[in-house]
Amino acid sequence: MFTDRTEAQPLDHDALARLFAEHGDRVYAYCVRMLGNEHDAADALQDTFLNLARRGVDTGGDASRLRFYVFAAARNACFDLQRRRRDEPSLDALQDAGVPVERPDPRSGPEQAALDGVTRDAVYGALASVPERQRQAFVLRELGELSYDEVGDRLGMNANAVAQLLHRARRALQLAIPAAAL
Repeated sequence: MFTDRTEAQPLDHDALARLFAEHGDRVYAYCVRMLGNEHDAADALQDTFLNLARRGVDTGGDASRLRFYVFAAARNACFDLQRRRRDEPSLDALQDAGVPVERPDPRSGPEQAALDGVTRDAVYGALASVPERQRQAFVLRELGELSYDEVGDRLGMNANAVAQLLHRARRALQLAIPAAAL
């Protein structure tokens, strides 16, 4: 399914467009949860599909293996971005300095934008407080829509251990998110 790097041919435009159409939204959501903000997630999304295009992925093979490979590439792109940005000012620091880092949707009213922002901040904050392994399992399962077996393969554990990890993650999120934010 996946070509050897020494024999890899870059994806053509149509294959890359199909791959992006099929997985782009879920990969973006995954990156948002892994990185904590939409700006970095957009960069990681772009890096993910650029890397996939360069590596030469066979998009006609097994769909579940392809999805697993795409999310592995997304995870690597997120980690690479975090490494590159360690020395850059964080979005929180920019926001503290008065720079607007997120703009509300102009189609929604200011009340809805404020409520959406409070909810989003509460969920992101709660997700950031969950232990790394639980967060990875949660993001892969809920946003990546991977099965318990696929999450287990990715994290090196069996499906029962994944179920326990996800239960703990969900419980931690329930406790961490204030009821008023939802």
